[in-house]
Amino acid sequence: MILSFSRIQIRLHTILAILLLFLAPTVVEAQSESPKTVYNEPAFTAEIYGSGTPLYMIPGLASSGEVWQGTVDKLKDQYECHVFTLAGFAGKEPIDQKPYLKTIRDQLIDYIESNGAGVVMGHSLGGFLSLWITAEDDRLVKKSVIVDSYPFLAALRQPEATEESVQFPRQMMIQQMTAMDSAQFRQQQKNTLSTMISDEKNIKKALQWSMHSDRATIVHAMGDLMQADLRDELRNIKTPTYVMLAGNFSMNGRSLYTKEQVQQMAQEQYQHLSEKTIKVAENARHFIMMDDPKWFYQTLRQYLNAE
Repeated sequence: MILSFSRIQIRLHTILAILLLFLAPTVVEAQSESPKTVYNEPAFTAEIYGSGTPLYMIPGLASSGEVWQGTVDKLKDQYECHVFTLAGFAGKEPIDQKPYLKTIRDQLIDYIESNGAGVVMGHSLGGFLSLWITAEDDRLVKKSVIVDSYPFLAALRQPEATEESVQFPRQMMIQQMTAMDSAQFRQQQKNTLSTMISDEKNIKKALQWSMHSDRATIVHAMGDLMQADLRDELRNIKTPTYVMLAGNFSMNGRSLYTKEQVQQMAQEQYQHLSEKTIKVAENARHFIMMDDPKWFYQTLRQYLNAE
């Protein structure tokens, strides 16, 4: 029994580390101009920049919508950019509704229905939400862009994982994260961010966003994502989808996956997605728009401008 529990603990730490790598916020400088419109909904704030076809931009866990500032600057002359910050993150008021991710998804769908079909783009946790929105009603989505996210994160390290098998480690993760004091939580976030962001200024800003996020929201969003498996639901998506994945994925100074392994994992996880383009940014870590912005913006424009 002790051996079994130890294995569970080791497995939990591995899953938690991967979740944090995929969910922690990326950072850019503040928006260079004021939004022309701001919508405050219970589940999110939406700031609108530019004009043209709607482009809905969903950030990741504990992130401000400022993560998309560089992308907005590049695309605002062509697209009406709807930049979200989700409830409970980066200083926004939390919502007392669970499951958290489904609540966010449903309110985002209502928002998109009100503002018109367009391109939906999400990074990390935002990428998962983008897939979920499109799987629920792909008539709302003309094109989809997924930035370094997968339909079932738990299966990256445990290919045999199911929603049921993840239930126990999910509860352990929630208990572990909830029990941390502020100093422990801050150190964990800093350690995680240091594996993903090279610039110290950006690490400090990301840490600031995390510490200004609601801990319960972070924990339950991670728990929801840890257990949710969208792989079969991808069959419902007929919308063209561009999946951009990081090829430089490392932890504690060592590479976890080669480019070829990332390609293989992506093909397995996205096998039921019919209209897809998958590309790996070989030199970029999880935050592709920061690590290799030239590649990110060039390939993004190519995809968006293609017929």
